[in-house]
Amino acid sequence: MFSRKKFENPYLQGNYAPVTSSLHQTELPCRGTLPADLNGLFVRNGPNPMTPPKASKHHWFVGDGMLHGIRFEQGRALWYRNQPVSANGSTANTHVIGHAGNLYALVEAGGAPVKVDDQLNSLDEPAFENTLPRGLSAHTKFEAATGSIHAMCYDFKRGYRLSYVEIGADNRLAQHKEIKLPSQSMVHDCALTENYILIFDLSITFSPSRLIRRYFPFAWNSKHQARIGLLHRKDLSQGITWFDIAPCYIFHAMNAFEDRAGRVILEAMRYERIFDQNKLGPFGEALPYPTRWTMDVGTRSVTEDQLDDRASEFPRVHPDLEGQETQFGYALGVGRDANALDFNQILKYHRRDDHVAVHQLAPSKMASEPVFVPKHDAKAEDEGYLMSYVFDQDKNTSELIVLDAQNVAAEPIACIELPQRVPFGFHGSWVPG
Repeated sequence: MFSRKKFENPYLQGNYAPVTSSLHQTELPCRGTLPADLNGLFVRNGPNPMTPPKASKHHWFVGDGMLHGIRFEQGRALWYRNQPVSANGSTANTHVIGHAGNLYALVEAGGAPVKVDDQLNSLDEPAFENTLPRGLSAHTKFEAATGSIHAMCYDFKRGYRLSYVEIGADNRLAQHKEIKLPSQSMVHDCALTENYILIFDLSITFSPSRLIRRYFPFAWNSKHQARIGLLHRKDLSQGITWFDIAPCYIFHAMNAFEDRAGRVILEAMRYERIFDQNKLGPFGEALPYPTRWTMDVGTRSVTEDQLDDRASEFPRVHPDLEGQETQFGYALGVGRDANALDFNQILKYHRRDDHVAVHQLAPSKMASEPVFVPKHDAKAEDEGYLMSYVFDQDKNTSELIVLDAQNVAAEPIACIELPQRVPFGFHGSWVPG
């Protein structure tokens, strides 16, 4: 008799594995000195399956949301706690944002946002004053000039539907427009400029065959023409301007803006090909590289340029400069092997001279998305801090590091020791106050 070898899903092993305890610890130990102007909440979301899934089918993007947060006050790390996300049938697992004095856990594909209190408890209250027509998105873009957030949202509640949504500073729906997209693309992110919202109709589309076989229901589609659309968000009656591009996929845009000539510039992390042979997650087929697309609305032409030969993901910019030209961007380095990712670099892109500053972690340590936190009354764009959860593979522990964003290569200003490891997850935010 032969025994079948147990399937080892990489997204259920090591620091991808879920944590089973919800902990609360006060007065966290800290090496170094926390800046006194850090007053607020650092919180991150990510998938954390509370019930053991079927390993051979489990995809990293699926699983109950789990929030990990640290409260800061005048140079002290007051507390750490983690709490599962669950309310009104939603376990939103991808992002967590602050908006209009509220905190929301987010997910895409029609899942409802979950309102969260300042202790990270999920609330059985409708999000955004109950004004959304359906779910939201994993990624919103903040427009500092108006206080609005913008998103491209898709769902399958009544067949595939894609829509543009603006939520105003009053926390209520301000604009909504449905968009026909026959490709049924996985529209994970978007980008914002002064006049446009960018639509990513790319090479990963809905896959009925994977759904039937109970895999994550999106796959690489070589027959679909990848394209980027410009929707004029100040006049939704205008048609979408489409630009065909080479086959690719974008999970995350770093930023977009309009230059002085009126061209739209998008900078994002480009995958050559994923979700093709690998059905369990985004890694193992191709690495993401920072790439710039320049779209000329007048001539309907587009160019594409890779910005750096270091693979990276989870890009961020100053939170008040989304949709504007920036001098700096930040990202997590992911190494050079798609089958053995190495998250031990944090990168700072100097856009004006293409210089890249690197914070190099020890070989045993793996970082996560670096979130930029501006200093109080900062004068320079990069005057602030970068925060990232870091996992130590040798010790099986996690910490939060705080870097000086103007001197990324230097040792951390502070390292906050955590009472348990923080699994590799997705996105988070700094919520001041």
